[in-house]
Amino acid sequence: MKTKNTNHLRTQNHGIIELSATLLLLGLTVIVFAAIAFFFLSAPQGSPGPVTTITGRLVDNNLVLEHTGGEPISLNATIGILFGSVQLQIQAYDYADTVTKEDGLWSFGEQIIYPMYVHPEYVEVSQIEVMIINSEPESSIMFCTVLIDPLSDLSVTITVDPETPEMGTPVIFTITIHNNGNINVSGIKLRFQLPSGFTFVEYSAESGSYDNSTGIWQNIAMIQPGEAEVLTVTAIVGQVTPDELTQLLILLDGSGSIRKEDLDYIRNGFVTAIGNASIFPRGGFIEVTVVVFGGNAGSLTCKIVLNPTVVTNETINYVLTTLNKIATMPGFAATSCGILLGCDTITASSIFAPENRHVVMLISDGKASLLCNIDGDYSADTGGGMDPVTAAVIARDYMIDQFGMNPMDDEIDMVAVHVTDYSTYTWFRDEIVWPQPGYTAPPFRTDLPLHGFVCNATEWSDFPFIFKSIITNVLNRITLTADIVQASVTDPKIVNNIDGVLIIPQ
Repeated sequence: MKTKNTNHLRTQNHGIIELSATLLLLGLTVIVFAAIAFFFLSAPQGSPGPVTTITGRLVDNNLVLEHTGGEPISLNATIGILFGSVQLQIQAYDYADTVTKEDGLWSFGEQIIYPMYVHPEYVEVSQIEVMIINSEPESSIMFCTVLIDPLSDLSVTITVDPETPEMGTPVIFTITIHNNGNINVSGIKLRFQLPSGFTFVEYSAESGSYDNSTGIWQNIAMIQPGEAEVLTVTAIVGQVTPDELTQLLILLDGSGSIRKEDLDYIRNGFVTAIGNASIFPRGGFIEVTVVVFGGNAGSLTCKIVLNPTVVTNETINYVLTTLNKIATMPGFAATSCGILLGCDTITASSIFAPENRHVVMLISDGKASLLCNIDGDYSADTGGGMDPVTAAVIARDYMIDQFGMNPMDDEIDMVAVHVTDYSTYTWFRDEIVWPQPGYTAPPFRTDLPLHGFVCNATEWSDFPFIFKSIITNVLNRITLTADIVQASVTDPKIVNNIDGVLIIPQ
C-alpha cells in the first residue's frame, strides 16, 4: 500500500556536533583565513566591535547558524560557506524567517538556516567552514566551524532479467549496494521482499546471507569507498494478488472529429481489453470510470458514461454492455471540462482514498478547444485571458492534487490518435501526461519513479491493439523495491538508498 503526499523514501537525522565559539568582531585590515578569505578580500575596514556569539550545527541536512549572545548583526551580513571544493556566498536576510526579518537584525535566539541538502557533496567532508561579514554598523568579520559526523553515501540499484518474463518461468534480480562516499561502511542491512505468488529458488551473494522469509540481506562485509556488494535472487514468476485498489479513469475525446466508424473501433477496444480476464482482473481490485467530453459553448460539454464501478465477475457484463453503447458528443474538445468532471467523479466515489492507486488514461485526437474553469460546473467558460490549452493543464494539475498522486504508483497516460501536428504531440507528452518527463511508448519503461507516456495511433483502427497493450502494461505490472534499512554510519543522501523495478509477466 502506498503512502501519499509524502516522500516515498525514509528520512534520517544525523547526529549533531556543535561548536559554539565567542567570536570577537575584529576590524578588517590584513586577514588570512585558509581557503575562504578570498570571499571577502574587498570587505570594508572598521574598528573593533563588541563580542557576539554564533553557534553552528547541522540539523536534518540544514546548516543552522544561531545567534546565542552579544550584539545583533545586520541581516545585510554576507555569509561565506566552504566545504571541500564548494564555495558559497549568501545573504543572511535570504535565509531568515519572517519574524527575524521584521527589524532587519539577527538577534539573540534567531537563526539563519541554509539547506545543505541542495549540495549533497558536503557529505564527503568532515567540517563546514563559515565566515560572516557584518558591515553595519561597523565592518567586522567572524568565523565558525561546524563539525560533521562521519557520513556515508550508499546507493542501491536493482535490475531484472528478463523484464517481461512469462508466467511460471525463472527471473533473476540483481541488487547492488555501492559505496559512493569516502569512508568504510559496515553493519549494512538491505530489504528485498519477493511478492506473494513468486516462488523463491535460490540466492547468491559475495558476502552475507539472504533470508527469503523476511527479505533481509545482512551480515554484509564492510564496503570500502568505491566498492560494491552484489546479491542475486532467482525466483519463479507467479500470479500476484494486488495489494491496493486501483481507480482507473478513462477520459475519451468524443468531439465532432470522431466519426461513426472511429467510435466502433473505440467500443471494440474497450470491450475486448476490459473483457479479457487475463489482463483486466475481476477480483474487485479495479474500479473503472469513463467520461466522454466534447460540445459547444452554452451546451453540455462532458458526461459520465460509466459511473465508478468495481470490476468483478458479477459486474463485468454491466460494464461491457455500457461501454458498447458509448456515443460521441458533437462539437469541440472540451478537455478541461472532461478532466474536471472525471476528477470530481472519482473523489466522490464511495471507495475513494488518496492511498488508492490512480491511473488516468486520456484518449484524444487533438488539443483542447473549449475551456472550463474550476468553479463547480462543467459548462464551457469564456476565456478571461485564459486559453483552452492552459485550462486543460490547470485542470490536470487540480486532478493531481485532488487525487494526491504519487510518482511511485500513479500516472496520467495518453493515447494520441491520428495526430499529425508535432506541437500537439509535444503538448501531450510534456504538459499532460504525468509524472514528468513524459515519453513515447512502446516500449514501456520499467524503472521507478514512473513516467507518463504517450502512445501514438496512426488511425483509429489501431486503437484496439494499443489500448490492450496499455491495459496489459498498466494493470499487470509488479513492483519490486530494494532499500537499505541499516548501516553503521549516517547517510544523508537517502534519495539513492532505495531503487525499484517493474516487471510485466506475459
